Amino acid sequence: MKKQPADVWVNWEEYHRLIELLAVQVHDSGWQFDHILCLARGGLRIGDVFSRLFKLPLSILSVSS
Repeated sequence: MKKQPADVWVNWEEYHRLIELLAVQVHDSGWQFDHILCLARGGLRIGDVFSRLFKLPLSILSVSS
């Protein structure tokens, strides 16, 4: 039986720091885009931050399971 990975706990300060680090990686990659699309389940905050940092429109895709 395959062992499940341990849970990862991240506080809000670390969560926001990691979003900013991801934004820096995207910026440094040189990848060009003209819109931010995020999933409503877990991606709203990241999409919002990216939209504000990159000054791009944000679209939200709602999903259900």
